[in-house]
Formats: sequence, C-alpha cells, structure tokens
Amino acid sequence: MAVDPATLKAAAKIATTALSDEKGRQAILVAALIPLLIILLIVSSPFAIFFAILKGDEEQISVSSILYAMKEDFQYNIQLEQNDTTADIINTIVMGSEDGSLIDNSEDVLIAYAVKYNVTEENAEQMAVLSDDQVANLQQVYLDMNIITITSETKTQEIMVTSVNSEFETVTKTQTVSITTKTINVDCLTAEEIGIIYSFDDIQTQMIAEMRRSGYGILVATGDVKTFLTREEIEERNSYIPEGLELKGEDLAEMAKSIVGQVNYFWGGKSTAIGWDNRWGTDMEVTSLGSPTTGTIRPFGLDCSGFVTWVFINMGLPTETIEETIGNGTIAQWNHSSSIPESIVLPGDLAIIAVPYTRKVNHIGIVVGRDENGSILVVHCASGANNIVITTAESTGFVHFRRPAVLMD
Repeated sequence: MAVDPATLKAAAKIATTALSDEKGRQAILVAALIPLLIILLIVSSPFAIFFAILKGDEEQISVSSILYAMKEDFQYNIQLEQNDTTADIINTIVMGSEDGSLIDNSEDVLIAYAVKYNVTEENAEQMAVLSDDQVANLQQVYLDMNIITITSETKTQEIMVTSVNSEFETVTKTQTVSITTKTINVDCLTAEEIGIIYSFDDIQTQMIAEMRRSGYGILVATGDVKTFLTREEIEERNSYIPEGLELKGEDLAEMAKSIVGQVNYFWGGKSTAIGWDNRWGTDMEVTSLGSPTTGTIRPFGLDCSGFVTWVFINMGLPTETIEETIGNGTIAQWNHSSSIPESIVLPGDLAIIAVPYTRKVNHIGIVVGRDENGSILVVHCASGANNIVITTAESTGFVHFRRPAVLMD
C-alpha cells in the first residue's frame, strides 16, 4: 500500500500520542484508534482512488470512495433545493457554521461508524475496503449524521403597482401578492450528538473522547486549512504589529483572565471595545444564523472567537488590522497560527477543539498556564457555562494547540 510521507508522519504522531499516554487509556485506544488508522491512511492518501479490490465476484469498495460519493450526493441535494424555482426567496442555514460554509463531518462519521459497528462487537472487522454490509452501515451513519430539513412559508403583502392606462395616464394601484420563502436547514451532526441518538453506552462515549483526543482529524483537513505557517506568512502577519508593541503570551493570558465570569456567551458576539463594552449584559436578539439560539433574546456578550479577538485588541493590536493579524472567527484564527505539540504549549497559545470545516460549533480559547497536575488550563467563552470560564483543555475537548503568528519571531 503506497502512502505519502506526510500522511505517514501525521499517523505516526497520532499513534505516539495514543500509546504514550500515562493515564491508562491504552486498552481503549488499541481497540478503537489503531485499527481506525488503517482506514485513515487510505482515506487521506493521494493514492486512495486506486484502492478498490475484487474478491471473487464480490466487489469491495474503499472507505474514501464511499465518503466521497456520499458527500457529493449531499451537496447535490442541497443544490437541488437551492435551485427551486417555485420559491421567491431561498435561505440556506448551515447549523453551527460561523460563515455559512458546509461542514465536512467525515471525521465524526468515521468515529461514529467505528464505535457503532467496528469496535465493540465481537465480530468487528475494520478494513480499508468494505464489504456490501459495511458499505450499507457506513452510508446509513452518514445519512443519519447529515440532515437536510426544508421549511416553506407563504405570506401575502400589498404592493403599489404603477401602470399606464389606455388614455396614457399613470395609474397606481394596490395589489396583493404572495411571497414564498424557503429555508434549507443543513445539520451535520457530531459524533457526540449521534451517540445520544444511537444510545451509546459509557464505554462507547469514552471511545469517542479518546479518538478525538488523538487529533487524527488533521488527516481529513481541507486544502483551505493551514497546519503550519511559512516564515513568509509569519513575517507578513507580524508586519501589521504597531512599532514598539511587544506582545507577550503571559500578558495575553492575564488579559484573558481579567473578564472571567463577567461576560455572557452570545452566538456571533463580537466587540472591539477597549476595556468593558457597555453593551455586555444588555438583552439583544441573536441575529447570526446557524445556532439554536438564533432569533432569541439573550444578554449580549461574546462568542468564543469574539473573546479571543477582544483579548488581542486589548493588548494593542489595532482593530483595522485584526483580519491580518489574529482574525475574526475560529477559521481565521486557526489560519493565523501554527500547530505546536502539547509539550511546548505556553500562555497565550490557542486551544481549538476541531479542524476548521470538520465540525459544527467549533470552539477556541487561550491557554493561561497549567494546573498542579500539569494539565493545560484554557480560558474560553463557553456556551455550556454561558460565560467566560477557565477549564483544563482535556475536560473541554481541546486537542489542537496553535501559536499565533504575532507571538512568533
């Protein structure tokens, strides 16, 4: 089996992380994670398209081809709904997407598939190519986790219509028209969400957490996602730092901790205020799309990436250069930083749950240090706690650590 060196390097890093853990997780990881790497090596390899074998008269199909076909069908079905000529207005809402981009939850589909069919059953078979039954199971998991819901609403309204009569006079009349608005809701579930639907037990739920902790999601990252920044990219971002401003990770951590417990979580909440924003705590409507809270009235505050942006602005980065230095949104903040191993994480570094575009409602925070056990501590604006909190990275599910370019020489 030919696999490119970059993929092998990533897989080796993941396997090392899994098998060197000192907390006794090996039994779960050996059972669940390592067999899955066989699939991932095929899925992520540029040669994956060639991997389909014939056994007798029965064709066995590669995992990559199944996932690719399912994603193509899913996108095609969305496009069909978007091309509906019977609707006057068509809105597409991708749940949990900060910019409306479609989420490729292949990582979560593979996790859910492995846990449901290929880990806990006595006759489990985890293969790079799938039998007909395995294909059907994988397809069903994908369909269960990628849902398109259509709603339509027709309203009548009066409009003024101007025309010219037979005597060449301008006549304005009131006319009642019907406007049909079609809303396409796209929901790409996480492994945790489908685990609730599938009634996963405690062991299966723990397996999901362990697979996530391995960080293998980087193997299914899209071409729009940066793993490491080049020297030129780092220098470009640093060129926007005002002369004389020296950013230190410890200072960023202190600024992040300065409003712990004081600001509510608010989907789409952003602020460029220096110091306290007087809007915080004021009841406002959530207008950003993609959240179950959209349209509700809540105390205004920050979302997770908005909190990160506020911290960097309050450390001296000019608001007008934020898009070039740290970015707005988890996707931009990921791409304005570079991957680092957990062993060298320092205050001021970023902690992120998932690779961009691979999971809805991604989450980001700022590292503020380590506790007495050596666990990484992260301050973040959390929807679950409904405010800014400090937790361990592990307890929240942060598995990716990145150093902002503006903290790199």
